[in-house]
Amino acid sequence: MRFSIIFVFFFGMTCSSISGQGRMGDIIQLRCDSILNLLVKEKDPDRKADLILAFYGTSIDGFPLQLLVLSQKLLDLSRKNNDEFCESAALSAAGQAYRITGSYVKALELHRQALAVAEKTGNKILIGFALNQMGHIYKDRLENEKALALYSEALRNFKEAGRDDIWFPSMNKGVVYYNMGNNDSALYYSYEGLQMIYKTPSSGNQSAIFSNIAGVYSKKNIPDSVRKYFTLALNLAYNTQSPRYMNGTYIAIAEHFNRRGQQDSAAYYFKKAVEVVTGTEMNTMVLKPALKLTEYYQNINSDSTVKYWKVYSAANDSINSLRANQQIQMLTFEEEQRKRDIEQAQSTYRNRVRTRLLLGGLAVFLLAAIVLYRNNRQKQKSNSKLEKTVAELKATQSQLIQSEKMASLGELTAGIAHEIQNPLNFVNNFSEVNKELITELLEEAAKGNTDEIVNIAQDILDNSEKINHHGKRADAIVKGMLQHSRASSGQKEATDINALCDEYLRLAYHGLRAKDKSFNATMRTEFDASLEK
Repeated sequence: MRFSIIFVFFFGMTCSSISGQGRMGDIIQLRCDSILNLLVKEKDPDRKADLILAFYGTSIDGFPLQLLVLSQKLLDLSRKNNDEFCESAALSAAGQAYRITGSYVKALELHRQALAVAEKTGNKILIGFALNQMGHIYKDRLENEKALALYSEALRNFKEAGRDDIWFPSMNKGVVYYNMGNNDSALYYSYEGLQMIYKTPSSGNQSAIFSNIAGVYSKKNIPDSVRKYFTLALNLAYNTQSPRYMNGTYIAIAEHFNRRGQQDSAAYYFKKAVEVVTGTEMNTMVLKPALKLTEYYQNINSDSTVKYWKVYSAANDSINSLRANQQIQMLTFEEEQRKRDIEQAQSTYRNRVRTRLLLGGLAVFLLAAIVLYRNNRQKQKSNSKLEKTVAELKATQSQLIQSEKMASLGELTAGIAHEIQNPLNFVNNFSEVNKELITELLEEAAKGNTDEIVNIAQDILDNSEKINHHGKRADAIVKGMLQHSRASSGQKEATDINALCDEYLRLAYHGLRAKDKSFNATMRTEFDASLEK
């Protein structure tokens, strides 16, 4: 009862929140203009990135229309000063505004552009922020693995910049883990974000951390902690006057009452969540509470059931239409392809540099050999020195060949580990089966059941042949690896090309699988059996 009274107090305060939204908007506008003036004068890249993050310390992302105004100002500034920092910030702000209003396709397109511009600057803080903002799209759509990957990459960029006080990715990872039902990880990252906040001025989107922590404690049934963190979340959301933050907090409280079986209280807060965003540019946020209210009224009030079903359907059609889903999948694919292209270009550049260095080194050695050779012909005194130089050149060439082999061996190690695991699994499995069969054999022998003994013995024999086959297969893989790694003179040998191709195809596949568990491929081969070695 005391918990309910605290919330009723806050909701009484909320009745006056609408009149306060305009006043809060004016305060946010003044703060953003002040930051913008500093941004115009700032030259240090990291300090500029910090000022861009400071916009979001004003709670501006609780008000999408103001975000769009800020985006336009930043875009004008970027064009005037040819400033890529401001351009990336402008695109991120616009993307966040479209995302909050439910326009995920447009939001993802803008965030992709923001990330591409940020990568041009090479600034880790700006790149991390762009990645974090893009992660929201997948978090909202419950594409949890993609969201976690982006937030983790954002956190890595911040840490590489020497920053352990930027809390956005930790908070968002906590929310994703909560959505996945991983309560311990949700609590860990939420508290990690909370510890970083002490360096940051209070802002409304921190209410998500408090709601997340309260939600975990609700699942763990720890009432005092639930009350504490929901009270903090409500207080912070109310202070910002943002319908977005209040909507999220109301939904979290309603879900708490649902878990406790207090359906009427849950319905009350789901209604508050619908009401606070209805008629605003964020009306798609009615999606979850409207669906819950439809289920609540289904057997109680048919008029209310129809009413909330219509509200839910309108929001769902706007956010989750087939065309929108297809466009988001297409944009996601294009972003992944863009990253692969960048990685390929970087790899090609590194290989080109390495090749040039190698050729340069060989050219130097060749030049030295030519000079020595000419001196030898002219003076007839440098035979021994020339022979030594040639020998060093050959030794260097052999070392280069061996180095390349060892480099490729390192890349194939993960694939070989996966490849050898399969026959080992067969050996272990069939050994276990044989152990059980021998036990049965002894039992049947004690009974004098000759026919069953013969059958079991045959099974043991078959399994032993399989163990032998897969043991030889593992042995062949290990020998092949050792043969590849040992130093050699580069002498050419007759080789079964079919077997070589098949081996490296499988190793390449398992090497990729070791790096990316989601990678799968179907392999089909059509080898010419008549090929000679």
